[in-house]
Amino acid sequence: MTAAALAASAIALPLVAVLILFTPATQAGTAAKKAFTLTVLDKRIEIGLGLTYYAWTYDGQVPGPLLRVRQGDEVTIKLINPTTMAHGIDTHAAEIAPKIHFAAPGAERNLSYTFRARVPGAFLYQCSAIPALSHVANGMYGMMIVDPAEGWPKAHEVMIVQGEYYGTPDNNGLVAGDSRKEVEERPDFVVFNGIVDRYVEHPIPIRTGELVRVFFVNAGPNLSSTFHVTGAIFSTVYRGGNPADAMHDLASFEVGPGDGAVFEFRVHEPGDYPFIDHALARTTKGAEGVFRATP
Repeated sequence: MTAAALAASAIALPLVAVLILFTPATQAGTAAKKAFTLTVLDKRIEIGLGLTYYAWTYDGQVPGPLLRVRQGDEVTIKLINPTTMAHGIDTHAAEIAPKIHFAAPGAERNLSYTFRARVPGAFLYQCSAIPALSHVANGMYGMMIVDPAEGWPKAHEVMIVQGEYYGTPDNNGLVAGDSRKEVEERPDFVVFNGIVDRYVEHPIPIRTGELVRVFFVNAGPNLSSTFHVTGAIFSTVYRGGNPADAMHDLASFEVGPGDGAVFEFRVHEPGDYPFIDHALARTTKGAEGVFRATP
């Protein structure tokens, strides 16, 4: 069932400001030390167009909370898992032994680790429990931004995480995860920030002439994403979100599953500028949105 086929049953989602689409995780510490605590929660969530999904989540949301630090910070991640299922958290920004990302079944299911955020970028974090494919497909993913030590130039910032849902809605609009489709890489829905056509119904406001900076992570778990804004050229694309890896004047750029990028652009005329995964079949599954530019 495509997003277009479900459009007649669309529900009005609350309009939320772009910069608070991600609820920040609990933080503590000085500028040089950042600590984040996330809690595992099984929750039935809305995924747009009147549909719901039984998700495994960090803090009850898909994607999970935005984690943001600065290059050089000492970062502590703590995961609280009150469920009976084993879960973990693999922060791609962390250069540490992976064995501490996961608590095995039967052991203490809470975990904590600390690392130095050495490399700037836009990074995925995800559940590392086995099978990781199903844990990510069921909603256990989010974005960590490591800002460069010198910061970014002023811009209008937008955070977008692309993800996938696997499962056919039942007569009540409930989608249950389909592990067979996960293995076969056949998602029923491809979404930005967890909701089908979220930014078609509620376009993201921007201004003509202003620099727009999109922090983008592709959570997958399976498909690559070719990010494109119709009517715009990216003045700069930072591969991995790292300022050291800058490319200029690109119409689109491919971001593999588990990877990230930062896109910068300006528009010069008022109007609607659609953004999509340019593998166009995915727009029919929900991977589309609109930047609405006003003077």
